[in-house]
Amino acid sequence: MEQVVEFTNNHLWLTAALVGSLFLVIFTEFRLQAGAGINLTTADAVQLINNDGQVIDIRPAEAFAAGHIAGARNLTADQVGSNEDRLEALKGSKLIVACQNGLQCGRVVADLRRKGYGDVFALKGGIAQWQQDGLPLVSGKKKQGGKKDKKRKGGKNKTDKNKASAD
Repeated sequence: MEQVVEFTNNHLWLTAALVGSLFLVIFTEFRLQAGAGINLTTADAVQLINNDGQVIDIRPAEAFAAGHIAGARNLTADQVGSNEDRLEALKGSKLIVACQNGLQCGRVVADLRRKGYGDVFALKGGIAQWQQDGLPLVSGKKKQGGKKDKKRKGGKNKTDKNKASAD
């Protein structure tokens, strides 16, 4: 025990770095465990979407227009807090919040849960993970008559990619 005390006295900065690193690891683990119930994998998200889950895409409008999950609604993180009327119809639904890489979703999910939206989840890894897993995105171009032309982007099928690039 005397050797530990002597080492600590001789290497104060090294000991402080060790204790600080240990604290950061413990803090990170607790934070990950606390958020584990709100993060959905892409497979879980697909299951939820197929069972009437609704997707809220909080990316900017330009990124949303370039490609989004089919049926997703585009509201930025700031708009989610201020557009209660657009979200009121979704109050009983299971919501999946998606961003570009899964880092901004947590705050929006926490805000929505505080406002009474019970079943709200974050898409783990965001749209980037969705694409990496080979799942399709749609983009909307307005056709004449105001109808949107849905084009698939991504996905595992090479013919879908060829069709999208040919259009």
